[in-house]
Amino acid sequence: MAALLGLKKLLVQHVAYLYNAVLLPRLEFRLQTTLFSEGTTHLIITPILSVLRKKAGFAATTPLALLFLKLPFSIQNAFYRFLSSHIASWQKIFTHPDFKDFALYAISYLQGYLGAESCPSVINLEPWSQVISLRTHTLFNSLLFSSCLNITWSLPF
Repeated sequence: MAALLGLKKLLVQHVAYLYNAVLLPRLEFRLQTTLFSEGTTHLIITPILSVLRKKAGFAATTPLALLFLKLPFSIQNAFYRFLSSHIASWQKIFTHPDFKDFALYAISYLQGYLGAESCPSVINLEPWSQVISLRTHTLFNSLLFSSCLNITWSLPF
């Protein structure tokens, strides 16, 4: 997408719209079952952000924080959007009465794997972040990344 947009005569607002309204929803849909780290997510969106910088006339070394400010571009942070989507999905699973058994199984599986006596949402998951089998576990990744950002979960157990 970035290779096609770089050659087009678009305004920076058009590129920002395509990023927010086209690219992020498509990525969010495709990443429903996977939550990448912030670094991996950044690698995915770097080409479109470089096009945005170029169209805005910014230097390539312009900090991302400037692009994520509300004005003038209103660019959304992809990692935080994907993380909030995953947390919302897990919260729906945990609170839905039909999925209560699955939710209990998912939490008890993580508790058993981690050797934790309490709910995994209240313990430090950082020591287990390098375990390869847990890197693909969406609940673990959601809990890990949200704990790194001090986001608390309200689990009904």
